[in-house]
Amino acid sequence: MVKTIGLLPVGEVPFLVEVADSVRRNFCTEVEILRLPLDLSSSYDPGRGQFHAGSILRLLSTYPVSVLRLVAILTVDLYEHGLNFVFGEAVSGGREAVVSTYRLYHPDPHTFRARVLKEVNHELGHTFGLKHCPDPSCVMSFSNSVLDVDRKGETFCPVCRRALDVALASEGVSPCTGTTLRR
Repeated sequence: MVKTIGLLPVGEVPFLVEVADSVRRNFCTEVEILRLPLDLSSSYDPGRGQFHAGSILRLLSTYPVSVLRLVAILTVDLYEHGLNFVFGEAVSGGREAVVSTYRLYHPDPHTFRARVLKEVNHELGHTFGLKHCPDPSCVMSFSNSVLDVDRKGETFCPVCRRALDVALASEGVSPCTGTTLRR
């Protein structure tokens, strides 16, 4: 059985093909860009002018798509209770993750693209049970600001890579060997 990670863009998500390619390389899986409606209205908090990330994760959990993991990539501003904003959120060890491009924006397309790739890989890492990493260059390093996002790399440090490989193997994902990108 092919193991696929689904990317669900909501809004005009930039760099989608590059994100899919980065996910394919880092998680050794097929990647499918899904075109499904996602009604975010129930997760909107008009007092904050933001969308609640946890509500979106719960909504994603009801989506009847057959994928190993499901990442919604949004253009709206996200928050979580007790925080002013979040770049993304994931169900640790679960199927769903959400990433927002809203606060990752930079006028330089290279910087903007790098930020989006890092945060998608970071949140997907959480779905495979990875925690925040103390190595500031690891993609699993915690990001409190875009400066933290800019500092870290797009890939996993050796410790996180080993943990991810174990998690992937437990779900039947073979080592990277020329998987292809599906659209």
